[in-house]
Amino acid sequence: SIDTFNRNHMAMDSGINKKRARDIWLVVATTFILVGFMVYVSTGWKLKSDGLLGNLAPEIEFTMENGEKGSLIKRRGLTLLLSFWATWCEPCMKEMPALRMLEKHFADQGFLLLAFSLEESLGENIRGGLASDQMPQNLIFNFSKQALRPYDVRTIPLSVLIDRYGVVRKVYVGPRNWIDVDELKEIERILK
Repeated sequence: SIDTFNRNHMAMDSGINKKRARDIWLVVATTFILVGFMVYVSTGWKLKSDGLLGNLAPEIEFTMENGEKGSLIKRRGLTLLLSFWATWCEPCMKEMPALRMLEKHFADQGFLLLAFSLEESLGENIRGGLASDQMPQNLIFNFSKQALRPYDVRTIPLSVLIDRYGVVRKVYVGPRNWIDVDELKEIERILK
């Protein structure tokens, strides 16, 4: 009869509406959780990197591939970009050609890129396995990982821009298109 049909139809509509409401609620809740997590992570990073900004860069002593001993203090007078990376980090490897071009672009302007590999067992043999024309000149494998603690390297790529006086001017979390006009202008401003 018509009443039975209407009751069945209403029950079916009610079931569909409950499922739709549950699906919408799940999407909203998941979105809220993800956005909250992203805000928490970005705020945490901002707070951590704020401790570096405007202060002298924490010292890192290292050995270059050619055996020359180096340190950040010995590089004062140059604008430095420290890049923390690893070969297993796909975003790190994707930004290497742009870092190489950046290095070439500012080569005669008092700019030096130091690329610190976070891998323990690579050693200098990495050059043979990678396209050397795509990699920055100064790959650094030999340094104390303890020296990285003040930089709070939790994720890579992580890059730190240091002015010629040894002061941290910018912390970049995540990959960048280093040859983008805005990135180039920011580095040029620090170089001047």
